[in-house]
Amino acid sequence: MNVKKLSIGVVAVLMTIASGCQKGYLDINNNPNQVTVATPVLVLPSALSSSGAYYSNSFTFLNLWMGYWNWSGNYSIATSDKNYQFTNSFGAGIWDNGYIILKNYDYIDTQAATLKQPLVQGMAKIMKAVHFQTLVDTYGNIPYTQALQGLTSAQPAYENATAVYEDLFKQIDAALTLFSDADKLAAQGGTVLNPGTNDIMFGGNIDKWRRFANTLKLRMLLRQSEKSDRQAFIQTQLAAIKASGYGFLKSGENAAVNPGYANSAGQQSPFYGTYGYQVNGQPIEAYNINRGNKYAIDFYQSTSDPRLARYYAPVGGSGTTFNGTFFGTIAPVANNQTSGIGPGLLNNVNQPAYIMTSHEAFFSQAEAAQRGWISGDPKTLYQQAITESFVNVGLPAADATTYYSQTTANVGWDASPDKIQAIITQKWASLNGWSPFEAWSDYRRLGVPNLPISQDPSTSVKQIPVRLLYPQSEYNYNSSVVRAQGDISQFTSKIFWVK
Repeated sequence: MNVKKLSIGVVAVLMTIASGCQKGYLDINNNPNQVTVATPVLVLPSALSSSGAYYSNSFTFLNLWMGYWNWSGNYSIATSDKNYQFTNSFGAGIWDNGYIILKNYDYIDTQAATLKQPLVQGMAKIMKAVHFQTLVDTYGNIPYTQALQGLTSAQPAYENATAVYEDLFKQIDAALTLFSDADKLAAQGGTVLNPGTNDIMFGGNIDKWRRFANTLKLRMLLRQSEKSDRQAFIQTQLAAIKASGYGFLKSGENAAVNPGYANSAGQQSPFYGTYGYQVNGQPIEAYNINRGNKYAIDFYQSTSDPRLARYYAPVGGSGTTFNGTFFGTIAPVANNQTSGIGPGLLNNVNQPAYIMTSHEAFFSQAEAAQRGWISGDPKTLYQQAITESFVNVGLPAADATTYYSQTTANVGWDASPDKIQAIITQKWASLNGWSPFEAWSDYRRLGVPNLPISQDPSTSVKQIPVRLLYPQSEYNYNSSVVRAQGDISQFTSKIFWVK
């Protein structure tokens, strides 16, 4: 099977759906000519491709908030984008496209159950957990149980975010059970369908899916670390992770998709194709719009961090000069005086689209080990996380050893009096560009690092938002239900795990 042709083609279908589906609560499965007539294994690569595009491009505005990027002085930016006073239309695609993608995974889940394809069904359940977690982390209470029923439940109820989180652990456990059932069936001589190359994330490697599932659980548990009322739940789940024996994502194991990206229109890797270069090699407008942020550039320079030249391009395209401005600055600087997005993030047109990086996985393990939640040496895990970050942006592992051997606080482990702060600071330093959502989540949870607030004079609330507003589509099509959530503020309506 030509995975490239299948997945790219279905992505185009999904993007068409995403631009025109609202009524019927994202009920996209009515047209018999769409992907719902396909067997689950054929829908899987398109769904994974959509997830890759979603996590590559939906949250890049957070690079502004998290101190990584700023807008170029060559372009104007709406005041509402500079002072956090956005409306219900801001980031609407995060909600709408998130549920559209979930609808496709739900189709895979239900149809794979009917066809007795436990491996495919388990993958779909894990990916549903990934996307539902993101929606909770962005909006709090969300439609969940009734959300994917189409016209059967066109105005689905909102469910408590904590309850959704708890059920996601059950769904992940159900996926792991399906994997185990498949093992038993195969051991008895039964036939088990493995999607193989149609699994464009792990190539049908179920052990990697197991480790990804546990790492996703760990991410969700760490979100709740600062809530005293969640500690019993955390310990119960940690015991289940330990008992599973599967461990977590290992060195070099990125949860990343690649259907066969190529240097053709509509087939480039989504991050590269949105923030990098056109097929003819010319910069895309978004590349010119997004420039380096002085906060991050100063940090990398002050710690002698070679990732600086991977995250940012030197001023003028040559040399070793890097420059940026703070978000919301009243003194914007032209493109030729600031750094663009660097070659570590814009490696090539067929680079993978990341859903969870190996360095995030190791930073999570380092924090959990430092808290005494899991076994393992937190220092070793911390240093491995930094090494994974270096390798993932194209630097040799030896450079990471030189870097973390410094006697600088928040770089060298022994030189850092607050180990959690060091872990989260270095985690922030590793999430530049590709994973600003994780940086935002850690910032909301722990307040690390001490990020600057927008410098725009109209910024009346000196605070980075803790959530997004429910989209206008909800007020249009699910009005009474969403209004029952009350008046929502991006500054005070906190997600349940926010400190």
